[in-house]
Parts: sequence; C-alpha cells; structure tokens
Amino acid sequence: MLVLDTRSLPPRERAAAFQATVSGNCSASLASFEDPAAIQARMTVFDFGRAKVFNIEASGTTLRRTPRIARASDESSIVLALPMRTDNHLMWAREGRVFGPRDLMLVDLSLPYVYGWRGSGASYALHVDVDHLGVPRDAIHRAARELRVSPLYELVRSHVAHLVGQADDLVGSGAGPELGTASAELMRALVLSAAGDGRQLRETMHSSMQARVQAYVRSNLRDPELTPARIAAANAISLRTLYKLYESLGQSLEQSIIEQRLHGARADLTAARPRYSSIAATARAWGFSNPSFFTNKFREAFGVTPRQMATAQKSAAIASPR
Repeated sequence: MLVLDTRSLPPRERAAAFQATVSGNCSASLASFEDPAAIQARMTVFDFGRAKVFNIEASGTTLRRTPRIARASDESSIVLALPMRTDNHLMWAREGRVFGPRDLMLVDLSLPYVYGWRGSGASYALHVDVDHLGVPRDAIHRAARELRVSPLYELVRSHVAHLVGQADDLVGSGAGPELGTASAELMRALVLSAAGDGRQLRETMHSSMQARVQAYVRSNLRDPELTPARIAAANAISLRTLYKLYESLGQSLEQSIIEQRLHGARADLTAARPRYSSIAATARAWGFSNPSFFTNKFREAFGVTPRQMATAQKSAAIASPR
C-alpha cells in the first residue's frame, strides 16, 4: 500500500509528511535531507501477518533515532534491510558501517541509530516484532555484527529480496500470512546461526521447514522453472526430505504446484479487470508453458475450460453493470 508519494504534495509540506510517515510506519526518528528544497520520496507498507514490509525510495536522506527518542518510545521491531541503488550508511550500537546493494542489514530499531544515503537511494525492509522471533536481544545484537558468517545468509537474503521487491503482488496472492510466518522463522534461523546457537538453530530449521517450503513455492508459482531441485536448494534441504515433506501432507509436490497455479489462473480469469489479454497469456503468467496441458488440467479441476469460465465471467459482468 502506498503511504507517501511526495509528488502529490506541495514542496513546503514534503519534509513534514516524510517525517510523519517514517515515524508512523518504521520507528520514531528525526529526518534530515541532502537537499531540503528538492525532497522526493515514495514509501509503501505491506502487511504479511507476523511480518511487515516497509520500503522507502528517496532523495538523499538521513534518519536519526537519538538516545532520547529511543528512551521515550517502545519500539519492538527487528529489521532485515536491503540497501538499494547506492551505499547506505548505518551508525548503530556505537559502530559505523557502510552497506551496499548486495548486503543485508540486521537492526534492532529500539536502539539509537543514524541511517541514510546520498543521492537517489532506497531501503527495502522486512520488520518482525522481537516477541515473534523469540530470541534474546543480546543474541540479535551479536548476530548483527557477524551476519555474513551464517551459512544461511544468502538463502535469507534471497528470500527477503524477493519478498520486499514483489510485496505488492505477494500480499494480494492469498499467501501473505504464510509468507510472513516463514519470513519470521527465517529471520530467527539467521539470527541464531550468526549468533552461534547451534542447538536452537537446528530446532528452528526443523520446526519451520514446512512453512518455509510452502511459502517459497507460493511466492514462486509464476516461475516456469520452479523445479524440485530448485525448491530444495533454496530451502537448504535434500530432494528426499522435500518429497517426504509433501508425502506427510498427503499430496505430491507436483500436484500441489499445479493446483495452486490453477487457482491463481482462475482468479485472474474471473477478475473484474483481467490482467492478461488472452487465455494463453494467463497460462504463461502462471507457469504453464503448454496451453493444452493447462486447458486439460483446468477442466479437470473446475469442470469447464478456461475460455468457458472467462466467457461466463464477461457475460455476468455485462448482465450486471455497476
């Protein structure tokens, strides 16, 4: 959801709007700008249940959460942030660091910090409440300094990058709460791994495996290259473990993917404003490269062909104009 676009505001109102939007959706802080006369910013927020995505794109900006502000607020979010486009500078827990577009940052927003970038930059971030992580703050702080030593670093970074970059589509896919739960579990696993807590890490990875795998599948349904090998590798499990997981759910992995893709295609075909210009385009958008296979499976699932369903939807819309 778009919460701020300064292009819609008079220049004199932009700084105050930026300040209020950041403090209301991220954490209380003081904003300053590289060029106060030319502030440009766009901010979006997406609710994923246990997690929230807050994305900022803006001209040169610095956010300062002073010790006084930190003492006066009850902020509880732990954040995994991705710098976008340019280097981002962070002063947190008395340490100053520079993060580039390939980095992943872990920050406890309850503490004072100074964060920002020069020129046109951005920060896309996943927020999870510390209570949902179930990890002591001292472990979070240890992990923040050693995040890259974790063998889960690239896995979690890839997941977060996909989630925050495609948040608009994913939050409306019906998988939002599942993705939020899986994201919180992955953040927990990353923290425990980087903090050196092997026992809790093993327990977390085992208990969250089903949620993580299913969330990964749902967020990549549209990709025709979504193969078992890729799913297993992305979730750091073996193919044997992946297949056994779906056996325990009473459904094959292939059938689960096909079923979810069919439901997604049906939702697009029956939408008031179809997203695609043809049946074939809808099929491709949901990972079906063979139109005949798509039509046959669709008819098996819903009793009609995709064209019959789309035609019925159009007729109903014409018969009941708004």
